[in-house]
Amino acid sequence: MRILQLSPLWFPVARDSHGGIETFLTRLVSALGRLGCEITVLASDDSRVEAELLPVGRDHVAGLMRTGAAEEYSYHEQHQLHLALRHASRFDVVHSHLGSGAYVLSAVDGLRDRVLHTVHTPVYGDMARFAAEHPEVWFSTVSHYQAAKLWPHNPAGRRVIHNGIDPSEFAGRSGGGGLVFVGRMEWVKGPDIAVQVARTLGCALTLAGPVVEQGFFEQGIQPFLDARIRYVGIVDHRQKSDLFGQADCVILPFRREEPFGLVAIEAMACGAPVVSLARGALPEIVEPGVNGYLAGSEQELPDRVNDAMALDRSTVRRAAVARFDIAETARRYLQLYEEMMDAQHGRVSAARKAARR
Repeated sequence: MRILQLSPLWFPVARDSHGGIETFLTRLVSALGRLGCEITVLASDDSRVEAELLPVGRDHVAGLMRTGAAEEYSYHEQHQLHLALRHASRFDVVHSHLGSGAYVLSAVDGLRDRVLHTVHTPVYGDMARFAAEHPEVWFSTVSHYQAAKLWPHNPAGRRVIHNGIDPSEFAGRSGGGGLVFVGRMEWVKGPDIAVQVARTLGCALTLAGPVVEQGFFEQGIQPFLDARIRYVGIVDHRQKSDLFGQADCVILPFRREEPFGLVAIEAMACGAPVVSLARGALPEIVEPGVNGYLAGSEQELPDRVNDAMALDRSTVRRAAVARFDIAETARRYLQLYEEMMDAQHGRVSAARKAARR
């Protein structure tokens, strides 16, 4: 089966990418390849994948914006969609990980049953209305939490495929390094809450991730940085894995309802228990007493962190590998691709029979 994967252009598709979708795609592409699929990735020129790369013609947009070589993302994506249409006839399935700008691909003659849109972002009412008005569009979500919002009245039609990790990329370690927070330095991610939990418990805390809200960082994080609470900036895959392996607990007090929580399963794959607020899809990932704990409020977080640090790290890792192995994620996507092709063949056969009449 020949599959074209469409990646967001903010960051390169690479193991060390700063983008969650782009990092996940490196694993999915490799796992689909092991299942015998022929994969092509339509992404920024600086992507590094175990597949054919169809370059969009530019480096990743976040980097271009930093140098002043780009100002608006949408035009780069429009160029990418033009390329997708130009090359679509080569492929059995086009799998888009883009946002709503790509949904029009499903309206193109000959592509309706060949385009899958995986929703990696929060689902709001407008999107649910769009999905209801266009039942011919193939969607999948990365969590049941999203699916319940996208198809509130059609449980049987929900297609949910969790994101996955490659267990070989993460090694279980013994901890001993205090608390860890990995994510963007912005209010919705709650790194300031992590700081206050560490101060309450008297624990060391390491914060990692890009500063995207400078004022918030200067007011909510910087004043508390000292010998015990440190900010290490943006980390690559190896550094992130080291942080998780050293963490006694990874705290993810997201204020926004997260559509999945890739950082959580990466941490668990290193044996680090996770504590989060019980919001969004995190209750699907965090199993209380097995791989971490959920808190109903910010005030409960210190107690839940203490509980989590007592969990067996080998159990945490085993549970993550059993539930979120990228091999299973790829297998389920392949099943969905086959379902799409069966639907396409069925429509073609029906049309031919109608024409013969």
